[in-house]
Amino acid sequence: MLKKRAILTTIIIPTLLISGLIIVLVNNHREFPGALVLAEQHIDFGVLPEWEGLVTRSVTARNVGGETLHIQSVQTRCSYAKIEAPTRIQPDGEGTFQIVLNPEIIPADETSAPAIIFTDSPKTPQVYLTIVAAAKRFATLSAEMCDFGNVLPNTTHQKTLRLCVNVPLNSSHIRLLPSEHPNLTWKMMPDPSTDCFLITIQLGPLKHRAFFSSLLTVAFPNQRTLTLPVTAKVVGPVRVHPHTLFYGAVVRGTHPSLEFTLSAKTPFEVSKVEGTPALSVSVVGGLRSAVHVDINDIDKYHQKTLEVIWHVPHSSGEGFKSPIPLREEIRVLTTADALPIRLPVYGFIRSEKGETNP
Repeated sequence: MLKKRAILTTIIIPTLLISGLIIVLVNNHREFPGALVLAEQHIDFGVLPEWEGLVTRSVTARNVGGETLHIQSVQTRCSYAKIEAPTRIQPDGEGTFQIVLNPEIIPADETSAPAIIFTDSPKTPQVYLTIVAAAKRFATLSAEMCDFGNVLPNTTHQKTLRLCVNVPLNSSHIRLLPSEHPNLTWKMMPDPSTDCFLITIQLGPLKHRAFFSSLLTVAFPNQRTLTLPVTAKVVGPVRVHPHTLFYGAVVRGTHPSLEFTLSAKTPFEVSKVEGTPALSVSVVGGLRSAVHVDINDIDKYHQKTLEVIWHVPHSSGEGFKSPIPLREEIRVLTTADALPIRLPVYGFIRSEKGETNP
């Protein structure tokens, strides 16, 4: 009896206790896996001068679980931020995430970008971090593009932009690089009302009617540059609105009509209209107003409104199958311009019952 009691107290009971302890430890181990907690979930870098180079901030993270935590990857939703992360964090240990921003490609306005940290923890498989920053440019122009709009042939135009440099700099060290086009020139002078500079751009005269595009470059002594696109469209003295006529689907035997307007700064007359017999064109009105012209131009325009009637053929005796497309062009000559105004005209005849579409 004593021997059995000794075996019970010295072998069986300690074995059961150890087994129970192991079970408890295993269960606790499963109940407390690794979990990532960031000390900050919102990092505000403020305004970063782009000329000072890369900026690094760090955020501390702790593993509050009972297992080693592995960082699988880190994704940022922007091109200007990179995050250097530890590969693993021990239980109740800390790790440091280094956030590196490139101010040169950060938007000038304050921007917010999320970063996602992926871990092997079932409790925190994804941890989010928000990065907020704005960039202060080395120099800025008052416009991203210099657009002269519609210009007439053989005329000269000017626009003035403001250049502001955010770093103390001798203006004599700023160079204005000329464009490849001889009819695009510019000059710079200090703005007496501010610490900025005024850049006056002159375009013209241009002879050929076409879209004009060129680049001007502001070069600074530290090898930084600003580029300015310059655009314009050389048009004739008479403008047309709309630029295309579209009748849509019409019924055979009808006479649908559309209108277009010619506008010019000087008085003019319609001298000739060329087209197709299916289209008859007539002048229906002449007004002096600023409708359908450049909103920035305060001058009044001389206008003439023309009506275009499409004499849609009947189905009988025409020898065609429906639908038939209309693809024509109207050419209008005026006393203000030696070249004709070309106006495309489109439409099609609606299918009738019992006909087969091609």
